[in-house]
Amino acid sequence: MGSVTMALALPSYQSYLERTRRGDAVSALQRVQQAQERYFADHGQYALRIGELGKGVPEISERGMYRIAMFSDGPDNFEARATALPDREQAKDPGCTQLTLRITHGVIAYEPTARCWNP
Repeated sequence: MGSVTMALALPSYQSYLERTRRGDAVSALQRVQQAQERYFADHGQYALRIGELGKGVPEISERGMYRIAMFSDGPDNFEARATALPDREQAKDPGCTQLTLRITHGVIAYEPTARCWNP
């Protein structure tokens, strides 16, 4: 009876862990967004590279599960991505190994799905 319970509970627990770890990516991307808003207020445009945002925006998430990258093709938009590091458990998170925050002319888009952004 105990092994049946474990077999039923394990997928639920794995899903819980994946959702919890996703918070690391969400937090990192929120820091990028806040830093970009400060940069925009100071310079009238978004930074083109993550290094321009200062030391508060590292290229690895706080818990070390995601690599953070930023892309921009103009002064009023940017895209920030958190990609699960391949040697970490989060790389097995189905459908949510990469989270993207995109701002284009003040419009925010969260990808790939709301499920990935709501741990």
